[in-house]
Amino acid sequence: MAKSSLEKSHSKASNFKLTLLCLLTIVFFAVLWCGLIQLKRQETIALVITIVGAVGTVLCLALLNAFSRG
Repeated sequence: MAKSSLEKSHSKASNFKLTLLCLLTIVFFAVLWCGLIQLKRQETIALVITIVGAVGTVLCLALLNAFSRG
């Protein structure tokens, strides 16, 4: 039996990729805020954490924007 285009685009693999990408975005966004909070202490590690969180968040948002089902 042939699958419809809706069934193909909403496959388990596609749902898994989207879920994983959303979870990574949440984690990087949380890291970004943790780094920003730690910047009050003026430590180098806080700056590194903030940069990693910012780059990861921007990258994940770009990947979410480019994500397509199909």
